[in-house]
Amino acid sequence: YAYLLNKRGIDRDVLYAFAHAGMIYECAKYHNAIFVGFDKNGKPVHAHKRGTGSESSYKGNVASGIPENSFHWTGKSDKLYLFEAPIDMLSFISMNKDGWRNHSYAACCGVADRVLFQMLSENPNIKTVCLCLDNDEAGQAANKRISDKLFTQGIQTEILVPTNKDWNEDLLYQNDESEETICQAL
Repeated sequence: YAYLLNKRGIDRDVLYAFAHAGMIYECAKYHNAIFVGFDKNGKPVHAHKRGTGSESSYKGNVASGIPENSFHWTGKSDKLYLFEAPIDMLSFISMNKDGWRNHSYAACCGVADRVLFQMLSENPNIKTVCLCLDNDEAGQAANKRISDKLFTQGIQTEILVPTNKDWNEDLLYQNDESEETICQAL
């Protein structure tokens, strides 16, 4: 929790909602943050690991996982938000908390679109996909590739680009600005 709350700036209520649902936990042996993806029957079938050490940049998927069911949240609205990484997904939700539980969210754990099309097949109510991939060459190329696929299927697409490299950097920048404003007011 300390890593996600303090270093990554994830909102406490958002983090607790995912932890309470059994979707985030800490690996006892390596202290990695584990982001769990469930299939439509509620069975855990995917895990994305993220190192939490101060010098760690480790991240990866458990080899036996099913990428179509990577870390995701299913809401009731007709909107799905797609991200490269679980931390970006949680960061975006932290910045857009009003009614967040109503929408659907998924992390590709890369730039593949397998989880997107799995979500669409299991949730026919989804009419709009918001592509929220990183503001870098790989992320924007994936936004274009995926939006072209969605267009041919008649699915409305919006592309949301973070101001910085990714949504976590935007969240951290927003949090720094808020803290600076509070300090100036004192």
